[in-house]
Amino acid sequence: MRKEQSQITQRFRGKHNSLFSPGPNGWLNACVGKNGGYAGFDRLAQGYFKAGAVLVERFRWDRCGLDLLIHPLVQTYRQGIENMLKYLALLLTRLQGSNDKLAYTHRLLDNWQTVRKYLTDLDVEKYELDRVEHILSDVVEIDATGETFRYPRSRDGKRHLEDTTHINVEVFADGMIALTTFFDGVYCWATEMLDQELEMEQYYNGDVPDEGP
Repeated sequence: MRKEQSQITQRFRGKHNSLFSPGPNGWLNACVGKNGGYAGFDRLAQGYFKAGAVLVERFRWDRCGLDLLIHPLVQTYRQGIENMLKYLALLLTRLQGSNDKLAYTHRLLDNWQTVRKYLTDLDVEKYELDRVEHILSDVVEIDATGETFRYPRSRDGKRHLEDTTHINVEVFADGMIALTTFFDGVYCWATEMLDQELEMEQYYNGDVPDEGP
């Protein structure tokens, strides 16, 4: 670690090293851990979605490196989808008072089935759910376990994407925009419903402070 960097790091509490540390350009310091708030499944998902969108926008005016960057682009969105489905499965299970368990898996459709069941109970239109499931099924058809765009070969030694010759960024992005827009909507109203539920629990438990006359 350079002397200047070491002096900066010493001014901050916490565990840092030569790579993960504050730097001289403070506006480039990302706030994480206790300093940035808990990074749950929802926050991680939103970060992956944002990173994917930034990369897609870059390709709209410069395709340089596209054949290399398509792999991290798809993987980034896929990880975001996985995290968001896990978050929604947890959230909707709590809202419904269910004992269903979260599937800690890379298989997207496992948690989607839980999410879809609860959204159906909450009267989300079937055509919307079918559209989302179609997009998810397309992702799973090419990358069932989250390994296709992460490793060159499958566990049995076969090369990935042997039968797929092209991936158009705009076509892929259109599907991701539809998916993330749907997730954003569900995330917002479900989170609001949970907040209202917690407020009611506090009220009936006598945890709400007396505001006086």
